[in-house]
Amino acid sequence: MSEKPHPPSDEHGHGHEAHGHHGSVFIQHHYDDAQHQFDSGKLGIWLFLAQEVLFFSALFVAYILYRHHHPEIYSYAHKYLDVKYGAINTAVLIFSSLTAAWAVRAAQLRQQKLLIACLAATIGCALAFLGIKYIEYNHKVHEHILFGRYFDPCVSSGNRPLLTKNNKCAGHESSVVWNAGTARADAGCFPDYAIDQDVKRDGVQASCSVAETKVTVDKSGKVTSEVAGRAITEQCPEWRPSSQPQQKTTYPCWRPGYQPAVCKVGYSFTWLEGEAAKFAGPFLSEDECKKEQKKKAGEIKDGPAPTACTRSGSVGVIVEYGDHGTRPADLRIKAECKGPPPPPVVEDLFADKPQRIELGKPIATGAAKETKHDAHEREAAGPPPEHTNMFFTIYFAMTGLHGIHVLFGVFVFIWLLIRAIKGHFTPDYFGPVDFAALYWHIVDLIWIFLFPLLYLIH
Repeated sequence: MSEKPHPPSDEHGHGHEAHGHHGSVFIQHHYDDAQHQFDSGKLGIWLFLAQEVLFFSALFVAYILYRHHHPEIYSYAHKYLDVKYGAINTAVLIFSSLTAAWAVRAAQLRQQKLLIACLAATIGCALAFLGIKYIEYNHKVHEHILFGRYFDPCVSSGNRPLLTKNNKCAGHESSVVWNAGTARADAGCFPDYAIDQDVKRDGVQASCSVAETKVTVDKSGKVTSEVAGRAITEQCPEWRPSSQPQQKTTYPCWRPGYQPAVCKVGYSFTWLEGEAAKFAGPFLSEDECKKEQKKKAGEIKDGPAPTACTRSGSVGVIVEYGDHGTRPADLRIKAECKGPPPPPVVEDLFADKPQRIELGKPIATGAAKETKHDAHEREAAGPPPEHTNMFFTIYFAMTGLHGIHVLFGVFVFIWLLIRAIKGHFTPDYFGPVDFAALYWHIVDLIWIFLFPLLYLIH
């Protein structure tokens, strides 16, 4: 529908005067009166908004189905989102709905200054929303918290450094050398028993030599030279529940890193060289492991043969620097981890053990019960569950589409602001402001659903 002024005309009886129009020149000749034009526009905007609701409904259905089948990824991944930013954006949009509705009333009462102020405030709120969204998106791009195959987070949802395929994260580096062609780590992953050598003991009993090296890489990505750098001797304290005291960390320090998407579960075997235990692996297939095991058995002349190939988890080594800087491209972390120590002597389980009994004291104490808060902290400190990338595929689809609608609304309200300054809107011609406000209310309403569904998950 054209919004150009339509001058009165006597020809064919199609002029404003012929229809009894004595109001705004923007009342088009093919309508009976201003109310007829307004009602027609109202029907059109409601039909448009109905298809917008259906458009977003498909994404809400995807959200519901995936959350029903994979609740663990929602519980983990929502902690990557900043509730503070989400709450601010919610308040901003609710206030902008008020200013948009107020603009309609100002147009109806021919209050031009108030109309201009309300439209400008609505535009300002929309730009503030987009600015905060940019900050959120920028952080996720920086930390590789993206959708689909681009999901390769540098930190866990509890802000703990993780192993990554890209291995270029602010504040930490890892021993992993990822091969995109084979979709596996060529180096830097170790069988978990080489790191956690006694699963019955708390913490990790790691025995690794870690150092920085500088490498030269050819065009094919193959390392042509390697120069040893400084050794990293300090080991980072392991994560502990909030009820236990935290140890002070000295940087740089190293620690084991578990990330099944990077250091994958595989097969490995061990053998003895003198009194030291050595291991090979992990290999992704049992056949590959058996081939290497047979080769190693042929090399051993004295001593026991290599152990059979066993399936085990896989871990890497992470060096934390305690800053937000990114290391040079030629820097690599080289780690060499020793095998597990000889098995401990098994005590006689049936032998009597001396027990000292003191008057007034219990003989046995109950195990400390993990609180719900500690359980959530432990979950957030670990690596993402499988398919966590789908959460962010849905997140970016829903918030990105909503952001496009907000951006479109900015252009619409700028157009209305220009027309308001020119004095186009009158008590009998305020339809464009009313229609834009309705569109804006729907955009705000969708965000009011998105905020709790994405940010306030428990």
